[in-house]
Amino acid sequence: MTNESPPDQAAIHQEIAAFLTEQQTLSLATVDDSGQVHAANLWYAQDDQGRLYFVSHPQSAHSLNLARNRRVAATIYFATTRAGEIHGVQLRGRCDQLNDPARERDARQLFAARFPHVLLSPDTLRRLKTERFYCITPQWLRWIDNRRGFGFKVELEVPASRDQ
Repeated sequence: MTNESPPDQAAIHQEIAAFLTEQQTLSLATVDDSGQVHAANLWYAQDDQGRLYFVSHPQSAHSLNLARNRRVAATIYFATTRAGEIHGVQLRGRCDQLNDPARERDARQLFAARFPHVLLSPDTLRRLKTERFYCITPQWLRWIDNRRGFGFKVELEVPASRDQ
């Protein structure tokens, strides 16, 4: 971390929210029942509470892992070849398959707004009928931003949402 004063937590939360809006793919880490780690790259949409939603088949490796263990880690980052431009989010939290029709509808709307081309493909629409929506609720975030100085990072605890 640089020698400057600690950044304002609310400003960092806003910076992270803006960054998450700019990016589209997260790398999700889950753990299977034998302790093996699995990573999957997934498109995501976010809500105004900072939760992240993705779509996946319930028989995919990460979905099967989530059925046993809801704890996850994820990264979302700006792809670059220059060390001074590296910035992104690391997070830990929990991930739930959405089973409530209202929450699933809301997640579908967020996802469709973020990825409208999904609705233009009959094949994708057909596949979505067998897929499920999942919600990541971050509980801890680390914002890394080498643009502010090599190794700059801020760690944030995320307050629990009231409507979980």
